Amino acid sequence: MITQIYQLFFQELVHYAAGMTGDKSSAEDIVQETFLRALEHADVLNDLDKHQCRAWLYKTARNLFIDRVRREAACPERGVKEETEDDLSRIEVMQLCSELPDEERILFLKRYFEGYDSTQLSAMYGIPASTVRYRLSNARRRLRLKYPELK
Repeated sequence: MITQIYQLFFQELVHYAAGMTGDKSSAEDIVQETFLRALEHADVLNDLDKHQCRAWLYKTARNLFIDRVRREAACPERGVKEETEDDLSRIEVMQLCSELPDEERILFLKRYFEGYDSTQLSAMYGIPASTVRYRLSNARRRLRLKYPELK
């Protein structure tokens, strides 16, 4: 059963997780952990139909992502200043970012969550710094239009 759901849903889950993380490598790690959990709970999954297995996998991937974000927020040694807001605000922003186009989402997450500036992002992705700033501006504008309460 696990082999079947792996073949059916692996790529779909990677795409879903990449939307949350903004990074394919992290997404693949989350999906790998998801399938490890599926192996641990194979007895439960064997009793579910295909659609229920898919829902279980998606929920597990989402929970693993949330756990990862919370762990990262709790590790001040990463050079990130301690935040006074609760961890859910970061999770909510990550989920909102999943609605951005790929190029804007990746730049937005790298800029505002990992601390890179436009010059560093420019070198990283081989695009002009002005293009990076434009895409970041577009991302902020899209988020403000879609979620006016963020202003």
